[in-house]
Amino acid sequence: MATATETRARSRSIPWRAVGAVGVGLFGLGLAVGSYGAYVTLLIASGVGPDAAGFGMSLFLLGQLLAVVPADRLTRTMRVERVGALGLAGAGIGIAIGASVTLETTYLSRLLLGLGQGTAFVAGMKYVGLRTAGADTATAQGMLGALFTLGLAVALAASPPAVDALGPTAPALAAAASTLLGAALTLRLAPVTGNSITPVRAYIEPFTSADGLALGLGNMATFGFLMVAATWYTDVLAGVAVPSVVILVGFALATVLGRGLGGWLSRGHGERATVAGSLLGLTIVLGGLAASIAADSAVGIAAGLVLTGFGFGIPFGPLFSLAFSELADDPGVTLSGMLLVGNAGALAYPWLVGRLLTATAGYAAGFAAMGLSVGAIWLLWVRTIGH
Repeated sequence: MATATETRARSRSIPWRAVGAVGVGLFGLGLAVGSYGAYVTLLIASGVGPDAAGFGMSLFLLGQLLAVVPADRLTRTMRVERVGALGLAGAGIGIAIGASVTLETTYLSRLLLGLGQGTAFVAGMKYVGLRTAGADTATAQGMLGALFTLGLAVALAASPPAVDALGPTAPALAAAASTLLGAALTLRLAPVTGNSITPVRAYIEPFTSADGLALGLGNMATFGFLMVAATWYTDVLAGVAVPSVVILVGFALATVLGRGLGGWLSRGHGERATVAGSLLGLTIVLGGLAASIAADSAVGIAAGLVLTGFGFGIPFGPLFSLAFSELADDPGVTLSGMLLVGNAGALAYPWLVGRLLTATAGYAAGFAAMGLSVGAIWLLWVRTIGH
C-alpha cells in the first residue's frame, strides 16, 4: 500500500527535480563506465594482459549483480532516496580510487563502481516510479536512462583524447565529482518509502521461466554488451586507419538515438517485434564486424562499430516495458530479475574478448562469440516472448 507521501507525490506530474538530482549522479556513472576503454589501453601499454585488463569490467558487472537484490530490499526498509544517495556516494568513491591506474586499484575501483551503480540504479528507478504514474513513469525512467547513456557517450568519445592530454587522474575525478554531486542532491529529495518486504524466493522467478530468461538475456545483449563496447572499442580502433574519435562519437550518438528510436518503433510495431528485429539485426552486425576485423577492412570496422550502437540502444526501452508486464506485479522484483539475469549472463564477456585477443592476436573471435550469443538469444526470444 502506498504511503501518504507516495499518494501526494503521485498526484504530481514528472518530478523534474528528482530526475535532475539522480540524473546528475547517473551521468557521472556513465562518464566512469564509458571511459574505461581508455584506461584499458593504459593498462595494456603498461604490460597488463588484455584478459586481465578486461576483467575490470567483469568486476563492475559482478558488483551490479551482487547489489541489486540487497538494494531493492533496502528500499523496503529505508527511504528510497537515501538508498539512491548511498549507492551514488559509494560509486563516486570507487571512481576516485580509479584515478590511480594500477591493476589493483582498477579492480577495486570497478567493483565499488558496480556495487554503487547497482544500488543507485535500482533506487533511482524506483524513486521516480513511486512518484509518478502511467506515461509519466516511462518518461521519467527513460530520462534517467538517457542521462546515464549520455555520460557514457560523452566519455566514449572524449576520454581517449582527454586521458592523452591530461593524464588519467583528471577525467576520473571529474566523473567522481558529478557522481558525488548527484548523491548530495538525491539525499535532499522529498522522502519516499518503498513497498513491503517480499520473500527472497520471488527474486528467483526470472531464472525459472523461459520468458524471464529471454527478458534477462535480452538485457544482457543490450546493457551487458554495451559494457563490452565501453571496455574494448577504444583499443579496437587503435590499430585501424580511421578517425577513432569520429567513430566513437558515431557509436555514442547511435546508442543514445537508439533509446528514443526503440520507443518510436514500439508504438508502430509493438515491443515484442521491436526487440526481435533489433536482436536479429545486432546478430548480423556483430557477425559482419567480426568478418571485417578478420579481413582488416577499415570501412567495415567503422560501420560495424557505429551500427552496434543502434543494436544496443533500440531494444533497451521495449525490454523494460515488457518486463513490467510479463514478469511480476512488483516493480522491484521485476527490475532486480532483469538485472540479475542480464548481468550474470554478461559477466564473462569483457574478460572473454580479452582472452580471445590474447589467444588469437585479434578481436574477430571475441565479436564472433558475441554475435553467436545474440543469435541464440534472438532464437529464444522468438520461441517464447516474440511468438
